[in-house]
Amino acid sequence: MDLPKHAVTLDQAQTWIANWQGRKDIPGASIKANLIPAQDVNDIFMKDTGFTEYRGYNAITDEGEFKFLLVGVDASGNDMVDYAKGYYVYDMTTPCPSVCSLNRWWER
Repeated sequence: MDLPKHAVTLDQAQTWIANWQGRKDIPGASIKANLIPAQDVNDIFMKDTGFTEYRGYNAITDEGEFKFLLVGVDASGNDMVDYAKGYYVYDMTTPCPSVCSLNRWWER
């Protein structure tokens, strides 16, 4: 089967996810996934920002909630964070557990 660019096989995805979720030495391993609303993605991806890529950062709030933050990246590989120019750090995810898929496809 030919996969689209950047797609991985189901077996590979399940293995990688199991590798993460099976870790006990990483405090954030209890986070299984991050839900990202399509409108939030469209709001930043569909406007002319000058971003050539995006970079995600794992983060923890002062209250201990795990987050996945997203920033734009320029053609030189630099994070574009400049609030005066409208280049923001985006927090648009909700972690699982709390909003997990009900069909649990990642489990074998």
